[in-house]
Amino acid sequence: MNLTKSERPHIAFFGCTNSGKSSLVNAVTNQALSVVSDVKGTTTDAVQKAMEILPLGPVVIIDTAGVNDGVNDGDKGVNTLGQLRVDATMRILDKTDIAVLVVDSTVGVQKEDEELIREFKERKIPYITVFNKCDLTSPSNPNLSEKLQRFGFSSAESQEAGEIYPLLEGGSKSLISGWGKNASHKFNQDIQANAIKLRNNATKQEKKLWQYLNKSQLGYKFRRQQPIGNYIVDFFCSTLKLIIELDGGQHNEKQSIEYDNKRTRFLNQLGYKVIRIWNNDIDKNIEGVVEYIKSELTPPPTPLPQGAGEPSLSTPDTLSTLPQGAGEGLSSCETESFTIPQGDGVCLFVSAKTGEGVNELREKLGHLINENKKEKYIIKDKLTAGDVVILVIPIDESAPKGRIILPQQNVLRECLDAHASAICCQVEELEQILKTITPNFVITDSQAFNKVKEIVPENIILTSFSILMANYRGKLNELVCAAETISKLKDGDTVLISEACTHHRQCNDIGTVKLPKWIKDFSDSDLNFEFTQGGEFPADLSKYKLIVHCGGCMINEAEMKSRQQKAKEQKIPMVNYGMAIAYMNGILDRALQIFK
Repeated sequence: MNLTKSERPHIAFFGCTNSGKSSLVNAVTNQALSVVSDVKGTTTDAVQKAMEILPLGPVVIIDTAGVNDGVNDGDKGVNTLGQLRVDATMRILDKTDIAVLVVDSTVGVQKEDEELIREFKERKIPYITVFNKCDLTSPSNPNLSEKLQRFGFSSAESQEAGEIYPLLEGGSKSLISGWGKNASHKFNQDIQANAIKLRNNATKQEKKLWQYLNKSQLGYKFRRQQPIGNYIVDFFCSTLKLIIELDGGQHNEKQSIEYDNKRTRFLNQLGYKVIRIWNNDIDKNIEGVVEYIKSELTPPPTPLPQGAGEPSLSTPDTLSTLPQGAGEGLSSCETESFTIPQGDGVCLFVSAKTGEGVNELREKLGHLINENKKEKYIIKDKLTAGDVVILVIPIDESAPKGRIILPQQNVLRECLDAHASAICCQVEELEQILKTITPNFVITDSQAFNKVKEIVPENIILTSFSILMANYRGKLNELVCAAETISKLKDGDTVLISEACTHHRQCNDIGTVKLPKWIKDFSDSDLNFEFTQGGEFPADLSKYKLIVHCGGCMINEAEMKSRQQKAKEQKIPMVNYGMAIAYMNGILDRALQIFK
């Protein structure tokens, strides 16, 4: 099914004004998604767009205003409007699944960038640090050994890690075409012999791809099993300084990922670009793989910068990837123009203007999405093929015309995916259906709990769409624990009722009419109520005694959990609509039985 915005990974671009965030967003999406200008602060409100981008798949891309937009303007004082933009940008963090920090490489890392990195780490948001405008930087060109040391490759650290990274001196004439005694990268006889062995015992995926790379069919000469330093790469194009590595399932294991990251990092320092392709893609979509490789076949600039193809720190190929945990045990990585921040993020050099490094950024984002992808279900994991599920869907004045609401759609789809039988009805038909069918589950709109609980026998599991969404989107136990606060409310207490969607309020609306009445009657107290909709959620919750939140079907998991976390930090109980209604009807334990 088509993923709604709330189900798509949210990728947000952050950074200072004029760092090129909007230009980079346009380059990554291949669309004029954001307005770009040399004028600082062009992006005011966050721009959000749901789209599909290869190889990322369905995502939501968010472009934000500069985080230094509200800085003091000297005689003019603090830019109040700019500060509002900054506040809006920081709220985007609440819904961010993956962050891209865009740094202007001609300016360097600013204190606002460092603060963002701290926020990413504190919130445990995976992030990539991108040094944009690399086409404008021209840092000094130290020799290769100095570069390796500056990026953490001292011999002591190499030995401690159990690997020797420096290039081997000497070595014999290669038996592999094109690499003789004058080759710029030497290797010993053991590595040479191993390369020949691997070449003669190629995997079926290597053989299949070689049929397309051999004899310069793509316009460039490739070699197989090429030694470089202490490593042997699968396919190598010296003209483009491009390496293609094929990965099997074992490369998804933690130890292999760490090894691959170190290996790639070393090759990047020599000026080589590394792209990785899964064996599974070779088997199932070789044409797509070949097209992807073609998109990477970009010839180097002529003449080569800095002579003899020596790698420049200003190009994206120079520092394509720092592994997860980059910076541990390493000294600060500096150039004349900027300092690479230490941290858990991947670092890339790109140019939104020339397109350098943009494909690699897409690839790294794709890896982060896959690494952080979690298989979660609303109800599918509770079902067995052949189960019968009755979905009670009241059609009243608050029901949308011509359709059913998103949680009901999603539950129905998961029932079908699990090969369970789903029967949809209104409350009035439920009793008659139960006379002829004994379902495994009954799932109802929470508003109908008071009637449905009397109709459904105790031996049948009963819950609501809202409670299922609470488990799917948020932290179930914390919401459950807050339910009993309803019975402790007193005269004058203020309750916040927060709805994540922005539907038009009806005369008998659940959030603004029904819930306040039920809560007042149950607590027997004269209470005050405040309401928020959509993206609104107060930063200061101190005046509230209780927060009652909807199922959150229109916001993503990150934002729902962020709201819960804010309430928890300020010690304000927060309960879900369905749980509150079940508690007031005396059936909360029964409604939660599905999770036990």
